[in-house]
Amino acid sequence: MHATKEQAIAIDTARLGHSFKIVAYAGTGKTTTLQMISQAMPQRRGLYLAFNKAIANHAQQRFNQGVDCRTFHSLAYRSVPRNITDKLRLPRLSPSYLANEYQLQPITLRRMMGSRYEKYLLMPNRLASLVSNGVSQFCATNAQYPAPRHIPVPDWLHPDDADELQKALYPSLERRWLDSINPNHQAGIGHDIYLKLWALSEPNIPSDYILFDEAQDADPLMLGILLKQRNAQVIYVGDAHQQIYAWRGAVNAMQQLPLPESRLTTSFRFGEEIADVANYLLYALKETVPLHGYSEIQSKVVNKPHTKMRDAILCRTNARAMELLLSGLLQGDKVSLQADHPRLTRFIDAATALKQGKRVTDVPELAWFNSWHDVHEYCETNDGSDIKPLVKLVDDHGTAPLKQALEKITPIAQADYVISTAHKAKGLEWNRVHLEDDYQFKLNQLDHKINPEELRLLYVACTRAKLSLNIHHIYDLVQQLKRNYQPKKSA
Repeated sequence: MHATKEQAIAIDTARLGHSFKIVAYAGTGKTTTLQMISQAMPQRRGLYLAFNKAIANHAQQRFNQGVDCRTFHSLAYRSVPRNITDKLRLPRLSPSYLANEYQLQPITLRRMMGSRYEKYLLMPNRLASLVSNGVSQFCATNAQYPAPRHIPVPDWLHPDDADELQKALYPSLERRWLDSINPNHQAGIGHDIYLKLWALSEPNIPSDYILFDEAQDADPLMLGILLKQRNAQVIYVGDAHQQIYAWRGAVNAMQQLPLPESRLTTSFRFGEEIADVANYLLYALKETVPLHGYSEIQSKVVNKPHTKMRDAILCRTNARAMELLLSGLLQGDKVSLQADHPRLTRFIDAATALKQGKRVTDVPELAWFNSWHDVHEYCETNDGSDIKPLVKLVDDHGTAPLKQALEKITPIAQADYVISTAHKAKGLEWNRVHLEDDYQFKLNQLDHKINPEELRLLYVACTRAKLSLNIHHIYDLVQQLKRNYQPKKSA
């Protein structure tokens, strides 16, 4: 492998032995660069850290024997006492059991519906769910001990009531954490518990250098562990503009860490036309360093209504993905779905339960409602706009046909095309990509309104294409961004 100029700079910087970050745009060969770095330091022990086991296993096939490829969880699992990790096999406490065990009582609060506050009774099961979620939230932070602020409260609560609710539930949050880390307490735990315990022990990771992939998606816990490594060089690798998981607590280490940086700016995935669209989005995100397409790839950006010439259709929402799945099946297409299949199934099952007058606890979007009528009321508020398309999908088609559609999905290898959300498409690529019509922005003749989160999502979606990118549904937005674009002059 011959290193490019930018890869050579990253390799030379790594050899110095100091921690630094590699800003790697979409498709710029970051894994190959990390391989080159490890090959340039054969005498040193390396560790490649990924977010999930599949990525770590795949990386292990590409790196030399001197690099161990793991996840944070696997490092923690080896280090935490067995009497804690054994609790993974024990049954979990259901919200109803937890509510009973902790003697939680109903609490009356005020919630916003439309433009007014109305009284709402939070039942013990819901309170127990908040306690469980509070433990999970604490586990993702760098905090040393649970606090009231870790209890997540719905944003439709009156601010004073939200504060009171956190204070009222704090003793239960503290107790649930202490029960979780007590080897003698007979209740199951999730993987976040032993990871947090390991972090609290301030571990020393036995490696000379650590390659931390997708660093823009790190949560404060992971970042805190790496920042405390005194004996290892840490190389953070990622793209700040591909950070699309802020809602999960990601903190974007690529922008926050005050470290020296090198950059990978030439994409080997697509040519200049697709790179140009990506640059309009990057410039709107205040990025001044452009992305370059690969000169040997003749990729095209097209503006056409839906055509059969596509390998992947990228939507913003699960609801739009489901609509396209249904219409594709009706046309006799062999369709595959890369969207959040399990989440859609859970939503449909929860909708069925609510319609039958049952309560729901395991689907966050519907857990606050006593009936399907309540869900409809909520959909008419600003906060309810996110689930409104899914609710309309259930109303228009019914839960049984939606479940049947999910069962008729064709395996990816045999499909005519793939339908995916932009979130699920991250890390993937296709020859011909078509962007759907549900991305959120506002246009008038002179100006546009689009928030940074949406710009990042569109950047991820556009850079999945290799040969052809169909921007029909965002064409007018792209034209406005293009008018504003002022590329940095070369030195």
